[in-house]
Amino acid sequence: MSAPVIAEENNPEGKGGSMKRIKQLVAGIAMLTIPALMVACATVPPQAQVKSAALAKAGDTVRLFYGANKQAKEEFCIDQVVPVYRYEGTSYASTQKMEVGKVKVTKVLGEHYLEGVVVEGRIKNGDIASQTSSSCLIRLPDTEE
Repeated sequence: MSAPVIAEENNPEGKGGSMKRIKQLVAGIAMLTIPALMVACATVPPQAQVKSAALAKAGDTVRLFYGANKQAKEEFCIDQVVPVYRYEGTSYASTQKMEVGKVKVTKVLGEHYLEGVVVEGRIKNGDIASQTSSSCLIRLPDTEE
């Protein structure tokens, strides 16, 4: 019985001393590593978050989406030049409508789309081609999903 007591007296750390040293070692490593990671992240240059908007100019082909609107299908005729508008604003009350170009309808593409060529202005996705009582959403062919 005296052997364990002697071993305990010769051990300056006492019970659980090695575990305490491991905890201190882990805490020390963490304290040195975290600032190094923060510095490494701070040196990475910021990346562009927003893609530049694709614009169609005169001569470019666009698609006009009319969906299931039969009136739009009848109102938008081949070889007809229609005005294109962009709506800008942060809320419904402050939305402004401005003409940004014109599109000539060239052919029908299936049940929901027409194809057109920009004849004037700079047009982007989301612009609206309007007729008297119906409208089509402009889609650029290379940005469709």
